Amino acid sequence: MKINYSITAEEFLKLRKSVNWKDVNLAELKIALDNSMYVVGVYENDTLVAMGRIVGDKVFKGMFTDIIVKPEYQNKGYGKIVVTELLKLAQENMQTGDLMCIEAAPTKGNIPFYVKCGMKHKPENQEGVYIWLKK
Repeated sequence: MKINYSITAEEFLKLRKSVNWKDVNLAELKIALDNSMYVVGVYENDTLVAMGRIVGDKVFKGMFTDIIVKPEYQNKGYGKIVVTELLKLAQENMQTGDLMCIEAAPTKGNIPFYVKCGMKHKPENQEGVYIWLKK
């Protein structure tokens, strides 16, 4: 297993297709990657098998998006590696004294996954999950 902090638009598209997500063009994916705060890709034998991004303002708010794991690699810890690594990147790049909220809007059934990754879920306050990072 290898972790990279950048992926290509072509890899992104291929991974999206593996989970039957909406087809988009490479130019859009490149723009999305270029405008991400952080990107994490997990590779097995030089093939991208899992990825995720955080988008946001780099100071107060960030949001998980495109947390994708190829079907044959799901439920084997790859998603947790992606989320954990993204949180680590966010925290390492914060200034001392900063407080940042990272949120996610999980798809149906994925809330327990994010809670296992250390995020909070308080449905009485909001639909998604969140975690406060402090440095």
